[in-house]
Amino acid sequence: MHTLLSDSIPAGFKGVNHAGPSTVPTGMNMNQTMTVPEVAAMLNVTPKYVVKLIRDGKLAASANADGTHAVASTDAEAYRLSAKRRGRKALEELARVSQEAGIYGKQK
Repeated sequence: MHTLLSDSIPAGFKGVNHAGPSTVPTGMNMNQTMTVPEVAAMLNVTPKYVVKLIRDGKLAASANADGTHAVASTDAEAYRLSAKRRGRKALEELARVSQEAGIYGKQK
């Protein structure tokens, strides 16, 4: 029987948010909007990638009169959490496949 990565996490640490506190800027109301650079900093990506997410319809945004984008902080946080879940799922799948392939077999 193979154990998944999540099975090796000590019981006291399961469910703990390892990303630390919320990345919404201090003093920001969750109903406020964020600029593309602010969202990029929150997601730890480039502003160009945030614009791509908006254009691809993966991140909701509205256009300001000056042509810039405004993203609701709640939408940015929802995307961040969704991306984190996708990353965790992919990591667990990679661990499962690696274990099934015997990559982590006992070495002599």
